Amino acid sequence: MQQAISLDLDETLWRIDGVLEHAEAQTVAFLKAHYPAIAEHYPPERMRVLRDQVVAEQPELVHNVTAMRIRTFERAAELVGAPRRAAEEAFEVFIDARHKVELYPDALPLLEQLHQRHPLVALTNGNADVHRLAMGHYFVAAFSAVQVGAAKPSRPMFEAAARGAGVPMERIIHVGDDPVTDVTGAARHGLRAVWLNRSGAPWPEDVPRVDFEEIRTLDQLPDLIDKT
Repeated sequence: MQQAISLDLDETLWRIDGVLEHAEAQTVAFLKAHYPAIAEHYPPERMRVLRDQVVAEQPELVHNVTAMRIRTFERAAELVGAPRRAAEEAFEVFIDARHKVELYPDALPLLEQLHQRHPLVALTNGNADVHRLAMGHYFVAAFSAVQVGAAKPSRPMFEAAARGAGVPMERIIHVGDDPVTDVTGAARHGLRAVWLNRSGAPWPEDVPRVDFEEIRTLDQLPDLIDKT
């Protein structure tokens, strides 16, 4: 039976450092220009406090970062008497800037090489959308924690990857940068776990070791996949 590959997105295919901060700054600038009452009463620090309050009231939003942000903007608009549409407009500014990412140089060559040989599935705890980045044609399926209602390292995310790829979980190689959500999650649910450790960091002392393979760049993945 064919092997499938599931790939994390942030810090696996592209850099995320500074991206969220830039997206939040763009959102603040938008609010100042179009909804100054929200910007004045809810600068970034207070907006984060409000977001925590929203999550405390609706804990189901923990794994739905999109709904979490929209609901926070809605609450801020309600509290200052701004129109409800402010929330959707502010989120659109945020999500657009959130997708202004810089791909790692090895990302597209890998996708080009592998997508004709293996079913590829995108698997993310965030709200990045490979279709929005014009990369969707490389993947047979793409799942976020928002869609699944659970986040890696929990089993439902990897079950979704298996359904999307049309293979059992044990026929999936999962590749990601996070020792807990990607490596530990994949290994504990029967997938072949690959740690993309670009920096050569040691395994975290506070994370129990699991069976995994390690690569420093995505260029090393094809040879690893072919290894029996």
